[in-house]
Amino acid sequence: MFVLKYTDAAKLRKLFSRYSFPMSSNRDFNVLTVIGPASFQAQVEAAIKQFDVAPDPPKNVEVAVYLITTKETPASLSLPKELEEKWKGYRVIDSQVIRTRVGQPAESSGSALLSQVRFRSASIGPGVISIDGLRVQLKGPDTASLGSDIDLKENQAVVIGKTNPDGLLVAIATVAQ
Repeated sequence: MFVLKYTDAAKLRKLFSRYSFPMSSNRDFNVLTVIGPASFQAQVEAAIKQFDVAPDPPKNVEVAVYLITTKETPASLSLPKELEEKWKGYRVIDSQVIRTRVGQPAESSGSALLSQVRFRSASIGPGVISIDGLRVQLKGPDTASLGSDIDLKENQAVVIGKTNPDGLLVAIATVAQ
């Protein structure tokens, strides 16, 4: 008798359907019962070690959106390290960070200039994070909205929009565990 943790015993039993040794599975306890010689039981045990493994934990995507400008304002902050090299002389006016599971929607609201950041879903591909249905709302004197589907290289800051002559919307996406 073999107790399985992650794989369905009935599905594993099907792998050995061409053999004539009696096998049964119990879905309630996820147990596979095998009657046969030691060599056959060793094959079943090897298959269990191969297939009865914990699934990978779901990945999370973290998206940071920054509103940056060259203007000095009382509320502006220094740039984070990820933005310093590319946008020297700029200051952060507002920012929002959203973290969600791959394939799930996300939404963040604030009371400052970046009033809302949301997207339908995020996916991870080879070397790229895709954000579908990204929508960014700005309020205040520069009321505006941006809607787009974007692809970002992980940890690469990218301009996703522009406000007035000196304001930029910058996004960074990372895979978070």
